[in-house]
Amino acid sequence: MIVRTYRSKHFIRMTVIALCFSAAYSPVVVSQEAKKEAGLSCSSSDDASPCPSATPAKEIAETQNRQAASLPDAPQAQGQTSPLGSAFTPQDQNSAVLFLPVATSQRLSFSDKFTIYAHQTFGPPAVILPAFAAGTAMANPKNHYPHEWSDGAGAFGRLYGDSIATVTSERTARFLTGVALHEDPRYAPSHSKNPLMRTIHAVAFTFIDKTDSGRNTIAFSNFAGAAAGGFVGNAYLPHGYNDLTHAEQRMAIQFASIAIQNIAAEFQPQWGPIARKLRIQKILPEWWVPQHHN
Repeated sequence: MIVRTYRSKHFIRMTVIALCFSAAYSPVVVSQEAKKEAGLSCSSSDDASPCPSATPAKEIAETQNRQAASLPDAPQAQGQTSPLGSAFTPQDQNSAVLFLPVATSQRLSFSDKFTIYAHQTFGPPAVILPAFAAGTAMANPKNHYPHEWSDGAGAFGRLYGDSIATVTSERTARFLTGVALHEDPRYAPSHSKNPLMRTIHAVAFTFIDKTDSGRNTIAFSNFAGAAAGGFVGNAYLPHGYNDLTHAEQRMAIQFASIAIQNIAAEFQPQWGPIARKLRIQKILPEWWVPQHHN
């Protein structure tokens, strides 16, 4: 009976994590779709009322063309890459989103990787979502938890701090390991149209990811992150839950959360329009989607 209860609690926790990730992804997709609509409506407007940025951009382009025409031909540099601003724009459709960025052909610099890390770890959702996990843990406390961890405002604070420490440790370890071993923190979607194959690809990407050069490699960053998130609780959790067995169980939960992120990113093109139809942008505050300026 105790084993069944323990497993059911962890299943509930994993379900809550999945719902939190889905809720966090939705506003980003909505924001991207809204920007697409704005661009389409702007391009379809008549000449009498052009877009605010269309006229200046056109004048700048014409000026640059005239200046280029007046200059002699110059050799073009080979292998020149675009600047950081064009290589990494977190609000683009295929770039960094709230929890898991999607890979593009552009290679990330250290600054790009740190921006993704900071966006995921210290943004508003990273502060708000652990409150849901803490509330769920209070509603269904673990067996033999002391009173200060299961009832009252102090218990909520401890559980909330545990969630923050777990997520921060997991993401920090993933970032540092990924930088050291040149792993790409972005998700590479499957090219298959079969839902089962796409799901298998997303789960497999938890263990095998990409390097900065695009080669397959063991996802050492995910292993390090899951270990950090699982073992950090040994420093402060109550007696009976700060042992090796429970740390390994928490590590498995961290791996499951990474797999859920991958699945959410894989099927984002399917559930993104649904989020748009639900008009979630009318419910969630504007600051839910942090902006980055390079």
